[in-house]
Amino acid sequence: MFCACGTLVSIKSNTSELKCNRCDRTLALEEIKEISMHKDIIHDIKIDLKEVKGAKIKYQCPNCGADEMMYNTAQLRSADEGQTVFYSCECGYKQTVQS
Repeated sequence: MFCACGTLVSIKSNTSELKCNRCDRTLALEEIKEISMHKDIIHDIKIDLKEVKGAKIKYQCPNCGADEMMYNTAQLRSADEGQTVFYSCECGYKQTVQS
């Protein structure tokens, strides 16, 4: 329970009162009504995968000879095996490597 001044109030020992340590306001426990609060958090995140290009790496494209390619990784197999690396070039060439 919070006091009107914004401070968390504590129960005085051996009494039926709540006391604010900041402003000394006291409330009888009988005066307190049950208040139920809840908070809903909604994450509305939209990602256009066409715009996600990945990181660049020095890896020569076998199609056009470009010095750099974009790459992304994913764990497609079991956890004790390596990840899959997806390379893509601006020329449209795509390559998959099991690492």
